[in-house]
Order: sequence, then C-alpha cells, then structure tokens
Amino acid sequence: MKVALLWTGGKDSCIAYQKALLQGHEVGCLVTFTGEKPFLCHPLGLMSLQSKALGLPHLKVRIHEPYLSGYRGAINDLMKTHQIKGIVTGDMAVVDQFHGNWLDDVCRGIDIKIVRPLWGVDRYKHLKEIVSSGVKAIFTCVNKTWFDRSWLGRELDESCVEELRDLGERHGIDPCGEGGEYHTMVVDGPMFEERIEIQRFKDGATNSLLYIRVDEFASKPKTGQL
Repeated sequence: MKVALLWTGGKDSCIAYQKALLQGHEVGCLVTFTGEKPFLCHPLGLMSLQSKALGLPHLKVRIHEPYLSGYRGAINDLMKTHQIKGIVTGDMAVVDQFHGNWLDDVCRGIDIKIVRPLWGVDRYKHLKEIVSSGVKAIFTCVNKTWFDRSWLGRELDESCVEELRDLGERHGIDPCGEGGEYHTMVVDGPMFEERIEIQRFKDGATNSLLYIRVDEFASKPKTGQL
C-alpha cells in the first residue's frame, strides 16, 4: 500500500518509517503539517535534509483554522495528488483524554487507512531498539521539571536509555517522551544516504522548556565516503 508518513524529524517517525517498510508498505512521501508559528527547535529546512537523505519528497502542508477541516482537506489532497492509500504515524498511545486520538477524528469518513507501527510498544524495548538499530537522535527540547541543559544536543545512547528508564520509574514520566517530556531530532541512521551535521545552535528557554535553536546545519558524506 502506498502511504504518506507523518514526519516530525524525531526518533519515532524514523522507526515508524523503518517498520512501515518491513510491513510491506511503499512510503511515497514525508508530510509535515505546519501552523502559524515555526517549530521551536526543528527547522523545516533540517527536515528537508532528512527527506533528501532518505530519498523521499518532503511535503510541508500549512494548516489553518478550523483545524479539523484543515487536516481533513489536506489528507484528501494527498490522496488525490499523490495516490496515497494510507497514513503512517509514530504515535504509541492516546495522548490524553482531551485530545483523544486526533488522527481517528481527522480521518473519520475518509477512505484512508491509518498505520501505527509503534502502537502499544513497550517503551524501554523501543528505546533499546532505536539505539541498536543505528539511528542517531539528539535531544532538542526537554521539560525543565525533569531535565537540565546537559541533555540538550546529547545523543540518545545506552546510558540515556537507562537514565530515562530511571526517570520513568521515579517520576512516572513516559520514557519515550510521549507526554511532551522531551523531543529529539534524527541526524543519521542506516537508511540515510547522508548524515546531517548541526554546526551551530543556541540554547533557549521558555517557562517550562529548554531547547536548542538550530542556526546552521548541513548534509555531509558518511564516514568512508568522498
């Protein structure tokens, strides 16, 4: 089935892409829905480098209010212009009672399938799989309640996984960041034809978040390539 992958640039989008391929789907494009404000720490230009490294088109779709009809219209357009039959998402569970499962609401009555390769996954096993798969993701945004600045720009590795597991056990947070505890950005992986180098960034902060503001980035050949 030809599908579009909802793309945030983070670790879960990347693993959802891998699993969708293993399930036999044809990923036709990456899709990022945007609003009025730019993303806090994930420049669209950097996401486009990710799509280039994956050899896939990156569609940036602006959504206006009313949002439900805006999303529905965008998905209908995808189906018509790119012959998409399914939508792949990296969601693992319902976010909260207020939002419910928004994608179900958006796609209700539309003849399109929702593919959730990560739904209900064991969080700790998922993090271990990301590290063992060779996907390189860095922390780009963290909640001040549980994290400090030392996490910004840090690569997700075995030691991070153990620390996240400990934080989950002690504070009840989602170790995969599904509750907004943190966000990541993938800069390399076995499916990437090129790696992404973040060359310059500044630290930023809001009342509740610490984040990196990426100023310069570029695609680079992988080790051993000219």
